[in-house]
Amino acid sequence: MEGKAKQTSIEIRKAIIADFDKVIALIDGEFTKEGFGFVNGAQVKTEIHRRNVWVAIDSGEVIGCRIGSNTLWNLIVSKARRGEGIGRQLVEIAPPQTVRVKAIPVGHLSKAQLEAFESPEAFYQALGYRLWGRAFPRNFWQRAGNKAQFHAKGNLQHILIYHNPNDMLFGTEEMIDKQTD
Repeated sequence: MEGKAKQTSIEIRKAIIADFDKVIALIDGEFTKEGFGFVNGAQVKTEIHRRNVWVAIDSGEVIGCRIGSNTLWNLIVSKARRGEGIGRQLVEIAPPQTVRVKAIPVGHLSKAQLEAFESPEAFYQALGYRLWGRAFPRNFWQRAGNKAQFHAKGNLQHILIYHNPNDMLFGTEEMIDKQTD
């Protein structure tokens, strides 16, 4: 967004369990209602305990959140604070090898949600990530023993997978060909 100054008082750090309620409020207020993805409370709590959640804090408020360490699953920045470089800071604090991006709005979305959808592809490309392939969404579920399990679900490959080319042992173009054949 034009005209917004980059904030210098923002603290980027790993989330602690005391941040849980504020992270959930951010996700529910900015992310889930937009229909761009879903992260349940059990997943957030598990990932905080695993030290895989980063938060952007300004004046005690969580204004941004990243879920995932080696694979970035979700990146949320408050609408009021977008365009200030917060998302970039959350990614660059510990660059993930892989980013999974919902690139097509699907599901039970309202007309307003469909119209408001902005693909995050350009954002990740600007950070240097390269398209690796497409995938089905993965839904999170948890079972006894605090083991996180993922399973494929859906009939449309609307998730784009990006890789950090600095972490790759092979060329991106070859993998795209293999993924889309």
